[in-house]
Amino acid sequence: SAAMTYPHALLRAGYPYVRVLGMRRVTTFPVDVAVGDDRIYVVGRTELGVGGNIRMVSLDDEDLGTMADTGHVWPVSLLRDEEGNLWLGDEGAHNVTVYGASGNQIEQWGEHGSGPGQLNRPSGMAFDGEGNLWVVDTLNHRVQKFSRDGGHLGGFGSQGSGPGEMNMPWGIIFDAEGNLFVSDWRNHRVQKFAPDGELLMSFGKHGSGQGEFSHPAGLAIDEHGDLYVADRDNSRVSMFDKNGRYVESFIGSATLGQMGRTYILANQKTLRLREMTSLEPQRLLRWPQAVTISGNRLYIPDFGSHRVQVYEKDALPLSETEILPELRAPTLMTT
Repeated sequence: SAAMTYPHALLRAGYPYVRVLGMRRVTTFPVDVAVGDDRIYVVGRTELGVGGNIRMVSLDDEDLGTMADTGHVWPVSLLRDEEGNLWLGDEGAHNVTVYGASGNQIEQWGEHGSGPGQLNRPSGMAFDGEGNLWVVDTLNHRVQKFSRDGGHLGGFGSQGSGPGEMNMPWGIIFDAEGNLFVSDWRNHRVQKFAPDGELLMSFGKHGSGQGEFSHPAGLAIDEHGDLYVADRDNSRVSMFDKNGRYVESFIGSATLGQMGRTYILANQKTLRLREMTSLEPQRLLRWPQAVTISGNRLYIPDFGSHRVQVYEKDALPLSETEILPELRAPTLMTT
């Protein structure tokens, strides 16, 4: 696909919360989400932590049932391709399974090991501009490039904490120019690479302040080049612009969706407990490990609260003639 260009700058008008989708026992322990035309597909883990499935939830928060519940060990990531097929990564089985839109298994590939093309606890996945699948090979501390049928095409990475090295990497995403961002879970940073492995940029360090991370996991990128990082152990999603500048974080704004409302109304004790407690903690994200962008909407699987929180971006692209050149000492107090 031809590389698109990002806007010169943005007027960021806000990022309002839209709604919550799913609930416990439907979207149990959601680890990732893919967005379809009229529904979302949510990869969930079981209460025991082993096993999982893909649940379908309508955009109006109706339970559309289970898809592809076929004995996965530890499902971790989900992609939907342009044909509507779903690609599921399993870190426990060290493989990738492809399902058709109706839930039929199309193929499965992946083999445990540390050799070229073998996987050890894979996590994030992303398609590049040519349609090849890149898989983050977490315990081999590298990213690998595969053809759609699992043929090994290359990759890079080695264990360490130096520039360009990785320590249990997790998330991956490509920008419009064909470069890739990788979240470096145990080094608490995000690195940007050219497809040949040349390090282009790195940002973040361990902490809970602005632009700091505690085990960054899944990544997403939007049409403006803004990067979203699931900052798992800080229970938030942080957003950076195309140059790696910190913009803002999402910590959760959840309301009760249709599913949750129906469930709670049928349970008088739960109703009474909600009536007795502060609701502020109920809004917050708990350990999100993935993030997905579809159009101008941001979908955050809220792992610890068994739901998906949805936000909508409001931003106006600006051309070079509509904004001053970058200032040497940026501050809002310039007038």
